[in-house]
Amino acid sequence: MICTRCLRNPFGAPVRSRISASAINSVSGRPLRTPSTPRAFSILCTRRPRILASMSNTPSPSISSTLITPTLDLLPKISSHPSLAGIQVRNGPRDTFNPSHRVRKRRHGFLSRIKTRKGRNTLKRRLSKSRSKLSH
Repeated sequence: MICTRCLRNPFGAPVRSRISASAINSVSGRPLRTPSTPRAFSILCTRRPRILASMSNTPSPSISSTLITPTLDLLPKISSHPSLAGIQVRNGPRDTFNPSHRVRKRRHGFLSRIKTRKGRNTLKRRLSKSRSKLSH
């Protein structure tokens, strides 16, 4: 069934019911008002933000040749997007990788696993699966 008030009405015109106008008049007590022309709906407020052409600043070629442009990252950070400036990004990329054997053992080693409850659970799980190496 198609809703008469819905903006997704594919026919453009209001859908008329199969019930006669006299039956509705007898129930409601007032005459049924039928529009002579179908109303055209327009959405004034869009749901998604748009970038207007007047807001986009593109420098002219003569000015851009004198400016020094910095090197751009291939994959910028998640939190660098302007819409995410005010919120906290929890699982974004981090630059904590250090290719050092000591750092790896400090973060994922046996002694660090024993210190915490989750680490002890990890060791128990790997021991129950009979892994040859429980940790680094």
